[in-house]
Amino acid sequence: MTRIKALSSKHLVYKINENDHRPPHVHVEGMGASIRINLLNLEVMDEETEFSNATLNRILRVVKENRMLLLKRWEELHG
Repeated sequence: MTRIKALSSKHLVYKINENDHRPPHVHVEGMGASIRINLLNLEVMDEETEFSNATLNRILRVVKENRMLLLKRWEELHG
């Protein structure tokens, strides 16, 4: 599965996988941790993460601010 870099911000990379399952989501990786965020409702899809609460809040803010861009990129890859 190919990962497409969709966005980057302060040591974090926001990626969308080709041929990935629904719902539309973004994988966020960096600082030795990763997490998936649902692009429809902005909920965390993973039960556990190594990200601190402060970093998780920053990730959620970045995803919210760039939600339309990320959803557009998801649709380009998945139709």
